[in-house]
Amino acid sequence: MIRCAKCDNETRTSQLVTAQGEVMLAGTIGTDPQPILAQVCAACGYIELYAPQPTTRPEVVRESEEHLLGEVAPATVPQPAA
Repeated sequence: MIRCAKCDNETRTSQLVTAQGEVMLAGTIGTDPQPILAQVCAACGYIELYAPQPTTRPEVVRESEEHLLGEVAPATVPQPAA
């Protein structure tokens, strides 16, 4: 159970819905739009919005990180003057 950040009471998970349908987080290249979730405090009414974590194709993210690591040159440490 997620607790309210303001009053520490219980929250409920809800979707944001308009007359046109669900409120969606726009997808990036290669990902589809996904619904935004709201955590609503039952006591004080405080709302926090959460975007889902993209879990599709984690190997692509891992490969791109490895590619970036290969491009970074090691830093050189200057030697103290004698």
